[in-house]
Amino acid sequence: MIHLPLIPAREHPGRVGFFLVVSLLLGLSIVHIPAVAALLFPTVAGLLALPVLTRYLCASDGGELDTHRILTWTIGSFLAHLLFSLAVTGIGGTVSDVLRGPDSITYNAHAITMVRHWADGFPFPNLPAGKEGFYYLLAALYWLLGAHVVAGLAVNAALIAAAVPLVADTTRRLFGSQAAKYACPLVVVLPGMFLWTAQLGKEAAALMLIAVAANCGVRLVERSSPGALLGLTTSIALLFTLRGWVALTLAGGFLAGITLSRPKLVGGLSTGATAVGALGLLVVTTGVGYSGYREATKSDLKEANAVRQELALTGRTGFDQEVDISTGGEALAYLPIGLARLTLGPFPWQLRGVRQLPGVLEVVVWWALLPSLWVGIRGGWQVAGRRLIVLVAPALITAILFSLSIGNYGTQLRERLQVVMLLVPFIALGLAVRKERSSTASVSV
Repeated sequence: MIHLPLIPAREHPGRVGFFLVVSLLLGLSIVHIPAVAALLFPTVAGLLALPVLTRYLCASDGGELDTHRILTWTIGSFLAHLLFSLAVTGIGGTVSDVLRGPDSITYNAHAITMVRHWADGFPFPNLPAGKEGFYYLLAALYWLLGAHVVAGLAVNAALIAAAVPLVADTTRRLFGSQAAKYACPLVVVLPGMFLWTAQLGKEAAALMLIAVAANCGVRLVERSSPGALLGLTTSIALLFTLRGWVALTLAGGFLAGITLSRPKLVGGLSTGATAVGALGLLVVTTGVGYSGYREATKSDLKEANAVRQELALTGRTGFDQEVDISTGGEALAYLPIGLARLTLGPFPWQLRGVRQLPGVLEVVVWWALLPSLWVGIRGGWQVAGRRLIVLVAPALITAILFSLSIGNYGTQLRERLQVVMLLVPFIALGLAVRKERSSTASVSV
């Protein structure tokens, strides 16, 4: 008799995930063979790529990060998102309508039309400038694997899972390994972060690219390197294909943050100027993100006001319908109110309808984390000094954009995640500091 060695599951989360997925695929294949084939390729690719990314990031830290722990959270994030999204897609009915965003229907329909255009010459759909990136990603998957939603869900699960080791490494570089321990669960279990990225939408890709940009920005503050510069410029260029306005504000924020965070101003200016040139060269020469960049740069306060009023008047959770921010003075007057709404809102009773129920949980968790965010920002200055500006600057500028341009609580909950992704290292530090204080107080008693 051959005895196989027993392998502790906690030491090999990738293997556990592989066997879970294989079991799921075998069960589904009985009735949905084509869909399983479309699901298999991105799922296996994710299970192979995520451990490589995690070990690469952890290997560059001198052994400070717990590789097994981060890998467990990474694979756990991938499996949780994948299984949840597949379950919601298969449930149908009211539950599915509550948990799925309506945009997923549009993405799926346009991607199918794009494939039919490439194959049979059907008219190409009219894609919004600065938002076409996910359509092309989904259409490419459909072209290769067939028009099965599960392929896009698997890719999204892998993309948001990749943010786990990236944010952990960013946190470790700024605030140390103790704070990094808290970063992983924050990326995985925050209600909004989980729900919106487990759908057929661009949130997973956008948040992952922000995590890449933040990681590369922190690396550039430590020292200039071609790899970090390429990572920052590429992530911003790709973000221009998902959310042009957000990409533009983040680009300005990161460049200002890198310039101000470097120990010597001359070095910061040099690195910032190099990043500007590299980003412009990449966008103009390759065309990646150019339409989003062009659309964002020609926007002004009048257009932002039009967007805001449309959201306020057409959404069930619209607010401040009478506000006008079309001039600089009016925008500045409303900014404190808008920032307060973005930071503290919405209150649970301001969310209406069954579809908004998950938002209540998101708000409650966010309020519970605000004290840790405050502690983390205060403590971050003592630990990292000016280096924290590399994340504070893009977070603040993007928050200002959302405060002025969003007039709907439902949209606010989703868009705020892009700011939260930049603030996770501070929340993680705050949790670590509060835990240490609690332990010290317990010992002294």
